[in-house]
Amino acid sequence: MIAKRGLAGLWGWVGISFSRMKEPFCIEEITVSDIGERYGAFRIVSPRADAAMIKSIRKYGQLSPVVCVKREGGYELIDGFKRLRACRSLNQMTLKARTMDGSGRVCKAAIIQLNQSGRSINEMEEALVLQSLHREDGLTQMEIAALLSRDKSWVSRRIALIERLSQEVQEDIRLGLISAITGRELAKLPRGNQEEAANAIIKRRYSTREAAKLIGYLLCRPKWEYSAILAGPWEIVEPRQARPRGFGAKLVSFREICQSVSEGFRKCSPETRKSLSSLIPLAIGSAEEVVRTLREAS
Repeated sequence: MIAKRGLAGLWGWVGISFSRMKEPFCIEEITVSDIGERYGAFRIVSPRADAAMIKSIRKYGQLSPVVCVKREGGYELIDGFKRLRACRSLNQMTLKARTMDGSGRVCKAAIIQLNQSGRSINEMEEALVLQSLHREDGLTQMEIAALLSRDKSWVSRRIALIERLSQEVQEDIRLGLISAITGRELAKLPRGNQEEAANAIIKRRYSTREAAKLIGYLLCRPKWEYSAILAGPWEIVEPRQARPRGFGAKLVSFREICQSVSEGFRKCSPETRKSLSSLIPLAIGSAEEVVRTLREAS
């Protein structure tokens, strides 16, 4: 356990860092390639939010600076991951940023503190940060509560939430394949059944309401029925339109294949993506040809 003096020193670091952020500061132009995303593991990717950010930066430019911590040989991003991904997508070479100093613990605390006022960090992201402070940095829940000026119960609830989830589901949440709200529902299931349920939700593109209804039904049934229920859960969630036949069925299948490719590619390692590099242009060409044909007919 950190001694009181040590904890006060740690809190002092946070106070100094945040007070510097509130004082007049100089905005720097930082080369995008010099910015690391180590702390991006604590933020959940939202393709829709990323697309909106790309549109905003393309139209208006970067409206607010990101926040980085200085590291030997470069910087680590603490706040502004959507802006960084948007700039990379738009091939922008530099990014406006303000910098702060501090240890890894301070940086993790800053992720929560910098986003609380704008409510731009959700419960699951807070849980990821708190779990890391507890498991990786060795802080007790009481010390984390003191570090963030929060109640111990607030810390305890969030750590318990993330630790009820399997590693596979946690990764799906980080990648944005499952929403934080659905993640909270999945945490109610036994860890051994969560991945199968998550895969069914992702495959069928269930909304948060539909996912909650499915999970609620599973919790009312014995565990040995889970696989059979997840293999055909259509009658559990809201009834949907009958599946089209003929060429309409092909269009539906095409949509499902595109979703499967998109979701699978996000999970591929960099090495796997590299090995597929010769096939990617062929897939893009085929998809573009279909898009052109469908647009001409519409």
